[in-house]
Amino acid sequence: MVQPIINAAKCFSSIANSNRSKPGGDDCIINSLTANDWPGGDHVDNESIIESLIKNRQMPFIDTHTKDINILHFSKINEYCRQGYLEFQDANGNRHYAINNLSVIKQKGLHLSEGHKFHLIRKRDLTQILEKHFSHKQSIWASNHLNSLNKDACAKGVNYIKMVTGFSVIFFAIFFLFSNLFNIVNNLLYLSQNILKAALFKNGFRKTDKSLAKRTGPLPIYSVLIPLYKEDIKAKFILKSIELLDYPKDKLDVKLIIEADDILTIRALAVLDIPSYVQLIKVPYSLPRTKPKALNYAMGFARGEFVTIYDAEDRPDSDQLLKALYAFETLTDDYACVQAKLNFYNAKENILTRFFSLEYRIWFEYFLKGLSFLNIPIPLGGTSNHFKIDKLKEVGYWDAYNVTEDADLGIRLYLRGYKVHIIDSVTTEEAPVNIYDWIAQRSRWIKGYLQTICVFMKAKKDRKVFSLQDSLSVYVFVGLSTYSFLCLPWLFTSLLLDVDPYIHYLLILNGVLSLSYLYATAFLALMRERSNKAPSLLGAASLLLWPLYFILHTIASYRAIYEIVVSPFKWNKTPHGVSIDEIEE
Repeated sequence: MVQPIINAAKCFSSIANSNRSKPGGDDCIINSLTANDWPGGDHVDNESIIESLIKNRQMPFIDTHTKDINILHFSKINEYCRQGYLEFQDANGNRHYAINNLSVIKQKGLHLSEGHKFHLIRKRDLTQILEKHFSHKQSIWASNHLNSLNKDACAKGVNYIKMVTGFSVIFFAIFFLFSNLFNIVNNLLYLSQNILKAALFKNGFRKTDKSLAKRTGPLPIYSVLIPLYKEDIKAKFILKSIELLDYPKDKLDVKLIIEADDILTIRALAVLDIPSYVQLIKVPYSLPRTKPKALNYAMGFARGEFVTIYDAEDRPDSDQLLKALYAFETLTDDYACVQAKLNFYNAKENILTRFFSLEYRIWFEYFLKGLSFLNIPIPLGGTSNHFKIDKLKEVGYWDAYNVTEDADLGIRLYLRGYKVHIIDSVTTEEAPVNIYDWIAQRSRWIKGYLQTICVFMKAKKDRKVFSLQDSLSVYVFVGLSTYSFLCLPWLFTSLLLDVDPYIHYLLILNGVLSLSYLYATAFLALMRERSNKAPSLLGAASLLLWPLYFILHTIASYRAIYEIVVSPFKWNKTPHGVSIDEIEE
């Protein structure tokens, strides 16, 4: 490895000292090098060369302290990060190139004889300088990119007050004036929902091949986005989780995304030994303050061919990136996303976390698998979804105004003809340990589902590509799942009105069927978890309370209705680091 570094260093020095009046002088030096002599080649540590040349002052360089420079071309911000260079002007208007990758000179055909001036720059400094100069523009872009591409696809332009008011008028008019019709229609909706979910569960229950974690050929750069907000407790833990990933660290492009005014997290990170493959991205204050906006902001600096998202408390399987890559390699090109399964490492902490874990298991192990088998739209999970970046760019990245950006993105991917595959890999998270935090989190999810269904109903032009089955799946799993929680108390209240006697029997019958569905899916999921053994005595006993868990969904749904009217884009932050598991660790 030493000789290529020396050759590349000589090349840098020769370029710096070459005679500009001699045409092609630098080209002769450049072309004399073999492929492996170039920084970025298989045998060369590009950063080591840059650092050595800067320390020995063999070439001019710029860093974050350099003054009076004007970075050119905001539209090239991602190209700058990917290719390792940037263009700037000095105070006199002269154009310069700051280079972190010598091969850029050859790729772009730059010549000193044509007046191009070269400077070195460290990778970390390159990102920080771009942030410093373009943070305001990048923030505006992150907030409004999808809206500028397609207003009908963005949650920003929906009149939520009008939507909620219109729905409420129709709902209560039918409730009071046509109580029999109200009961019949809603009982049929509940019955249809249970039948469809039972069919999906059965589809997802069948065994599938284990996902493989093998890869032929060189590994691509993989970007990992980790949005952090008020995560001073969890900051060190996510770094540990990333360190445990079975992936070459020189191929990892990890971005810790923090809010510029989040002093607690900034202080926590300042005392940590942050690896060179991890960079801090500071998002300037602007509205909306949401996770998808932060992700959009960081995408301007992402260098990978693929990207995944983890939350602060996530603990992904060590081979998850390799499994995702193998899936992309073996699937057809129309698969734009690979979704890992989610569950909780503190699932056994109390009955609430047990039920939340069971709900997640049914959702990710069975429902999403069933949707994937049927090739219909899949509402993605909030983390551990892996994307081909070019496909993500094509659909406009994330909707900064949707507080359940994952569900929305899954539908928009499907609109463009792309599919989602579920891999056999698990990321464990921290479940809320008390009812207040659970309701705050769930109300945000339900509010996001309401936003998503409102956007879906508004985007008539985009919706034309959906078949009847596709549209029904969105209405059932995004719209009806929310509506059923809202409607439940009124369904029972309607019995106090003057309804026909058969309505009582209809409700009892539907109640028995609904309970049968809930208990059967929960029991089968627990059996599969225990390798087809019956649940433990404690697990079986706690199942008796399983239907009561869904009453919390109803409470959260009404909070979501209030919030979508008063503060539709507010992000309810879920506190982390409060579990007993965390305290013991």
